[in-house]
Amino acid sequence: MTCTIAPRSVNLQGVCLVDETHGWAVGDGGMILATDDGGLRWHSQGSTDKDLRAVCFADTERGWTAGRDGVILHTTDGGRRWEQRATGTDRNLYGISFEPAGRTGWAVGDSGTVLASFDGGLTWQPQSSDGTHFTRCFTWDEKTAWIIGKRGSIHATTDAGMTWVVQQSNAEVDLRGIFAVSPELCWAVGRMGTVLRSEDGGTTWTREDSGTGLDLYGLWAAPDGREVRTSGDDGIVLASHDGGRTWSPQPSGTTKDVVSLAFMPDTRHGWTVGDSGLILATPDGGDTWTPQLSGIHKDLVGLHGAGAARWVVGGEGVLAVTTDGGGTWQVGDTGTGTQLWDVTFLADARRGWAVGDTGLVLATDDGGASWSRQGAPTAEPLLSVHFEGEHGWAAGGAGTVLATVDAGATWRPVDTPAEVPLLSVHFAPGGERGWAVGAEGVILATDDAGATWQEQDSGTNSTLTHVHAGTGGRARVVGRSGTLLTTNDGGATWATQATGTDVSLWGVAFTEAGEHGWAVGDGGTVLATEDGGSTWAHQDSGVADNLKAVWTQPDGTRVCAAGDGSSVIATDNHGATWFSQVASTGRNLYGVHLLPDGRDGWAVGDGGTVLATRAGCRWAPQPSGTAANLYSVSPVDRATAWAVGRAGTVLVTRDSGTTWQQQPSGSTRDLLEVHMRPDARTGWAVGDRGTVLGTRDGGTTWVHQSGPYTGCALWAVDFADDRTGWAVGTGGLVLATRDGGTTWESQDSGGEDDLIDIHAVDTVTAWAVGHRGTVLRTGDGGRTWERRESPTRQNFTAVHFSPDGRFGCAVGRSDTVMTSYDGGATWQVGTTGTGMSLWNVQVLSERESWIVGDEGTVLSTSDGGASWGRHFYSPEKDAAARR
Repeated sequence: MTCTIAPRSVNLQGVCLVDETHGWAVGDGGMILATDDGGLRWHSQGSTDKDLRAVCFADTERGWTAGRDGVILHTTDGGRRWEQRATGTDRNLYGISFEPAGRTGWAVGDSGTVLASFDGGLTWQPQSSDGTHFTRCFTWDEKTAWIIGKRGSIHATTDAGMTWVVQQSNAEVDLRGIFAVSPELCWAVGRMGTVLRSEDGGTTWTREDSGTGLDLYGLWAAPDGREVRTSGDDGIVLASHDGGRTWSPQPSGTTKDVVSLAFMPDTRHGWTVGDSGLILATPDGGDTWTPQLSGIHKDLVGLHGAGAARWVVGGEGVLAVTTDGGGTWQVGDTGTGTQLWDVTFLADARRGWAVGDTGLVLATDDGGASWSRQGAPTAEPLLSVHFEGEHGWAAGGAGTVLATVDAGATWRPVDTPAEVPLLSVHFAPGGERGWAVGAEGVILATDDAGATWQEQDSGTNSTLTHVHAGTGGRARVVGRSGTLLTTNDGGATWATQATGTDVSLWGVAFTEAGEHGWAVGDGGTVLATEDGGSTWAHQDSGVADNLKAVWTQPDGTRVCAAGDGSSVIATDNHGATWFSQVASTGRNLYGVHLLPDGRDGWAVGDGGTVLATRAGCRWAPQPSGTAANLYSVSPVDRATAWAVGRAGTVLVTRDSGTTWQQQPSGSTRDLLEVHMRPDARTGWAVGDRGTVLGTRDGGTTWVHQSGPYTGCALWAVDFADDRTGWAVGTGGLVLATRDGGTTWESQDSGGEDDLIDIHAVDTVTAWAVGHRGTVLRTGDGGRTWERRESPTRQNFTAVHFSPDGRFGCAVGRSDTVMTSYDGGATWQVGTTGTGMSLWNVQVLSERESWIVGDEGTVLSTSDGGASWGRHFYSPEKDAAARR
């Protein structure tokens, strides 16, 4: 697969196709992407940071997009300028649609929000509704439109919205897509594979068999009503050739959720968009799909350039390349699936090498379009590679140095006096003098092209991470704890330079003349020197990501750095200003759980993501063995934890996450939360369609437990002890058990807003939160639930209290954080400052809490939520070498 990398690999939520060459896609974080060449290139537009959920265009000039906090943007020049329009609401908007002339349109969203415009989107007026949470809308003409939403809701108007008629869909699930080809013929799709069809404008709706239980979001139909397409979870794309009566799958080639799609009237050319910046295109009605845009979601640790080309490498064999100085990046697959640590190319930009775990050496002679393995006489991880013409060297674990004189056709090991991992190797021009550096302050030097190596005194025990060899016996080394060393005499003496930082530095690069140089490290650190390294000054990188590699053109006119979350930044003015070429992102994280000591825990999320922290150290990825989205994790001790997710996925680890094994759940329903008891044998998982699973043997067997409702999604479960627990879900559903789940009974929550999380403080006290700012408490075991006053109407996603029940924290969409210091009697609302939607929170004490959310967000507070610190995670060379 080769496709363009999104400038920010966020989830895309809406797409609009005007003709075969012009289209727009919108998504999280204010992302607006446009193409005027059929998708060969996509460029960013707009300047909002609000999540955008839908987009529509009347022609190549006039368009509209809507999203978070009531934002509506309007363009009249094809997106060169987007102007925000007054909407009079701060409710989140999820749908926007205009009739073909572009004069009349509607936007819909939270809490029954319906906005109408009759002047092409310049002004908007509210219209009355019944308070339903609306998800999408479709405008046929200046009088006729449909709105869909929660629990099968469909509203229609034939009088420009003066009245909205509730139509009987006979569906109880949330609807996510609506499309019409006439005032009579229309379709709607939604959760659990729901497909509805109407031939009378919605007076009656018929449910058709889609052949899937996956959630469906995108919907499109040809003008004649015969060809219909829909898309949804796990990359599913369905086609109908008979007006939606029968459906068959189309191979999308992705497992990412495909949220929206659009086609040309010819039914041949179309696009779909979805998670992780995904855009797929088809020229044949969906028989084949080709990626045009995608996110990489990989931490980048190696970087090299030649001319206008740049290459970066990272996790799972990922390679990204640009041939236009970073204007556009293409992601490819080296075919190895192995962690790559470094990459280098010759000046011809054709011949290059990459190295990685288990002695991997890859070579290319076509600029990285194809790669072949070269035999390396080691199984140690190779962490660095450098070439001077046909001569090359690779360094890695256990003091390993390999050398080649024939461009890698053969590699031979070289004896070195080191036994610790060597993290970097670099040679001065000409290939005679070089250095290798590594753990415990080791510096090795050679002046005979690497035939022999001698140890030099670095004067430090800090791990040294990268070396740059200059001319005239000069070299610069960086390392952990802000270490920066210089030599001007071939390494006879090494001097420590003041950096003004104690963060880990991972990369250093100098111009050919040796005067200008840059060093990069954790937390977006960039240091620069203009005097050959005698003094260093901090530069504002504009990012907070850990930067792992830096490269400069020989004259210093362009400098590029890469790091965590696929972040790539560049400067063309010696670092006076830095700008993102690929902005950092990460997979959305939905579940987090820290053990009581606050030093060990896990977080899980999209695409099988599992992160772990140990002994209070930084978070690091773990191999889950699945690509399924994981929604919840429940550890019982430092070694043992369970995670659940998409399509009945249950994982368990008993070795601190070194390995994760799948357990047979007996269900294909999405499992949304898991709770395991301290005995590591008793637990429960809940999910779609009222699914409740229980285990008494540590997950060897999971047994379905019957509840009074099977049509509602259960979003959360929590137990106060081995017998007393609650589960909550859609429509204000609360289920309780007093016998460990053998029987569940319904409790009256007093409302119909979806409840998304539950926290049991003890056997009589519990808290639940959900949509529209809902906060509920029971103090009598659930016999009565009372609604607490909330200072916000944002949707909450999680709630948790300290063990003594005094400090509570609830989090939600749009960076919403709400805290209570008096046992929930009063609440204060704030933000973390990230702008991300937040999905889970765990309170360890009145001072310490953790939050996870969109784009790999991991946050913690040690001052009761007054401030939140962000945690970054990525593989590290020295850790890999010690595995």
